[in-house]
Amino acid sequence: MPTSQIEATVHDLRAWSDSGFLEKPAFDATRDTVPAPEDGQVAAFVGPVTLPNGDGSRGAFLEAFTVVRQDPDCTTELQSRYPHDKAVFQSTRLLSASPGLRDGNCVVFFPENIPTTTPTLDQSFAWFFFNRHTTIYARTLEIVARLCGAGSPFADTKTLVSADVDPEDVYQARCVWGYLHDYFHHTGPRPLDQHLALKTKWRTGLAEELKVDLKSAIACFEESVPYGDIIFEYIILERLFRYPAEPRPFRNFDSGTGFALGTWLAEHGLFTLGDDGRRRLAGKAEIVASAKDLVRTIEEFEAITDDETYREKVTDFLYERLLLEPEGKTDRCGGPRASLSLWGSEVHV
Repeated sequence: MPTSQIEATVHDLRAWSDSGFLEKPAFDATRDTVPAPEDGQVAAFVGPVTLPNGDGSRGAFLEAFTVVRQDPDCTTELQSRYPHDKAVFQSTRLLSASPGLRDGNCVVFFPENIPTTTPTLDQSFAWFFFNRHTTIYARTLEIVARLCGAGSPFADTKTLVSADVDPEDVYQARCVWGYLHDYFHHTGPRPLDQHLALKTKWRTGLAEELKVDLKSAIACFEESVPYGDIIFEYIILERLFRYPAEPRPFRNFDSGTGFALGTWLAEHGLFTLGDDGRRRLAGKAEIVASAKDLVRTIEEFEAITDDETYREKVTDFLYERLLLEPEGKTDRCGGPRASLSLWGSEVHV
């Protein structure tokens, strides 16, 4: 760890200790010194952090983990096709981790995951633990098999190209996905880096994540993206099936995004439950065409210049078309507007 990061972490820990650990942790100095490692560099973090899709624990907990950055072999090709001088994400391999990170499905670490008193206005780093995806996606495929049966759930393919992929190719493909994901976060009328505080709110963030997922999937289907056919399936199947199966799905941000996508596809007859109990998806081209409509709708909201009006339009759209209003005090939504039976017993509420 850099000296500045160590000193900042010690400072924040002492301040928290002086309060008897009764106050909420405020690790602003730590957040501002976490590095964005260069290719081949090792980095580490020690401190309180909220882990998206972690082990099910709620809130920030002390964690420790180390990573090494390893960019994909096709980095030059990606940068040529999708120039992205604002890229702040790092493709990493998780080397070691405390149980909270090790035992869950968390694959990201952002500045906004660190508890602070000041808002995060700049995303100075974004660690993606891409080597974790081999086992995580295997669990996704198990969910897909239980809900959809053997083979591919897409109407136009018999088998999934994303199944039985070599672990090194999984890592490379995930790195490409990460690059595209970050690239598309910086597109549209309201690029993420210019509206970070607004777009890290639950509802506007959900719309942002939907937009970015779908723009990435569209690119993988229509353009010559390395590992594009594999990444397309990653995006659709994980968003639709894995994330809604996470703990506390009515509060979980990624689960909500999955419910929203599922409702949109179901509304257009592209995600159905057959009489045989199997869920089915339309062909990939049909899904892409519908995805373009959803992206267009979200970016029309983004074109609204007034922040509050934009936020209201997004909220109204989500709760009128895609999600039910929350009933519990700690919930962010009440589930999908589509029938929850589409997800069967995989969703635990």
